Amino acid sequence: MKIGIVAPGIWNSIHLDMAEALGALGHEVAIYTEDARAPSGARFLRFQEGRLKFLVISHLRRNPWVWIFDRLAKPWLGRRFFTTLVAMARYFAATRDSDVYFVEGDWTGFFVAIIARFRRFRWVLSIHDSDYLRLPLSFPGRPSSRWKEAVKLWVLESAGLVRANSDVTRDALIAGGCAAERIRVVPLHVTGWMRVDDIADMAAFKARARAEVRAKWNIPADAPLLITMCRLVPVKGLDLALRGFALALRQRAGSYLMICGGDRVIAGLGSYRAHLARIAAEEGVSAQVIFTGNIDIREVKHYLAAADLHLAPSVIDTFNYGLIEAAMVGTYTLASDMAGAGPWVERAGAAAIVPGRNAADWGQVINCFVEKGVAPFAGSAVVAELEPLRIAGMLLALAQEVLAAPA
Repeated sequence: MKIGIVAPGIWNSIHLDMAEALGALGHEVAIYTEDARAPSGARFLRFQEGRLKFLVISHLRRNPWVWIFDRLAKPWLGRRFFTTLVAMARYFAATRDSDVYFVEGDWTGFFVAIIARFRRFRWVLSIHDSDYLRLPLSFPGRPSSRWKEAVKLWVLESAGLVRANSDVTRDALIAGGCAAERIRVVPLHVTGWMRVDDIADMAAFKARARAEVRAKWNIPADAPLLITMCRLVPVKGLDLALRGFALALRQRAGSYLMICGGDRVIAGLGSYRAHLARIAAEEGVSAQVIFTGNIDIREVKHYLAAADLHLAPSVIDTFNYGLIEAAMVGTYTLASDMAGAGPWVERAGAAAIVPGRNAADWGQVINCFVEKGVAPFAGSAVVAELEPLRIAGMLLALAQEVLAAPA
């Protein structure tokens, strides 16, 4: 099969792994992307690696033939709308023999939906967020725009099928107005940079990580350590983690909570880290809460392996790779029922789902697992279920379904 993938910034995303998996299964893959290695916003840099053919334009430069339209539209559509639209139109013309296209993200899908009004092709839209949909959720910083909501729904309606990366994403799309019969759930895959194949002795790795992280942050060697690993934004629900931790600490002293991730400034709230620090002070647990700031991607496994429990109390998280990474290094997760990856990790015995957003419930569950520990589990079970080749097979089934549908 000849497959197109439309994924701007593919070298800084998870999508290259999937392109390589499709190529490994014998399919020809033509990729549209945008990157600094391309010198022009008008002419493609073209090259081939195995079965992957790349058509790349600059991620910054404008097409000089449409720059005036880009400038005029910038306040509403961003600085390179027409440059991108023309480039994608040329990509679809150059790859018109492709059987099906996978398009990553609704904004990317906006360009594709416009082009599809003038050129016939089969495509699947992959959605990885719930932004702009009207949902019964409220948290500071939630994106809201009526016209962007309308665009998103139009794009969802335009695609041949919609790939949701979890049940959480599917339910959000349905609640937001997408027809349920058009949605198929296909999870994200384990990426190359997440893999732990080079760790020969996981027990030794965890013991070393535990000792090093505790020494660096002055945590007693025998103290239970809970960890969160995510951007510091309200949608991650870290206020619930803090309040649940405080309640747990009143019943069983001695634990520490490490909050890992770079700070974000939220409209109407300010620094989210400062907001969390105020909650910790109000709850009387400031001495037991550690803010590490951003953790380098190469150190994430090290920190997750050092913890006794990983917390993921998301308000809504359409997937959440943190659960997968924690499981891969043998650290158990307590996740909200709105963390998209939860069911796959729970089936592997590497997570428990905590329903609702009651801090007392979280405090009770935290103490239960800190006191009793967790049953042994194999992180490899999560890897096996989310292997790129397995997920590629599921995407190919979607491709076949789209191709079999009436034109």
